[in-house]
Amino acid sequence: MVIDFNASNSPNRSAQTGATAGRRDAAAEGTRPAVQGSAQDTQAAEGQVKLSAQAQKLQAVEERLRELPVVDNERVAQIRQSISDGSYNVDSGRIADKLLALE
Repeated sequence: MVIDFNASNSPNRSAQTGATAGRRDAAAEGTRPAVQGSAQDTQAAEGQVKLSAQAQKLQAVEERLRELPVVDNERVAQIRQSISDGSYNVDSGRIADKLLALE
């Protein structure tokens, strides 16, 4: 079988494609299931959902993470104080090791 990519742009090809697509759409409409449902159906379906133990643990961890502050203000204050009084020591070897570990 040979596929001619240029033939897809010809006028006859686009007319055939449109006609075929129209037939497919008409056929599919007759087979589509109804999506309508009552609130009771929705509640019954929701009541059947069960989380695995692993999913429950993950959900608990996510809740704890949401409660944590984005920035540790106490740690920031300590570092600011040590920089201002000159006692902050930069360990260049540790920084280099961490940078190399990223790659």
